[in-house]
Amino acid sequence: MTARVTLVDSPDTSLMGRLANLSAHGLSLILERELPVDTSVKVQWGTAGFSGEVIYCQHNGHEFLAGLRVEDPVYDTARSSLSGKGLP
Repeated sequence: MTARVTLVDSPDTSLMGRLANLSAHGLSLILERELPVDTSVKVQWGTAGFSGEVIYCQHNGHEFLAGLRVEDPVYDTARSSLSGKGLP
């Protein structure tokens, strides 16, 4: 699933990534470039939006795997966004 990642300190800077994993309070993304730890980001995934902070970013082949801690519970936010589409 594709997600747009925007740097909070530089709103004109965004990159596309792919959702790799979700947990209750975080998510991981596969990105084209490295993001520094502690970078504040906004993630737009479909109609769901998350604000969070990079807690790790490691080289993964020719891409990077970034882990984010998010402010709002991921499952609740995703469920709210998807419920408007007739999904549970």
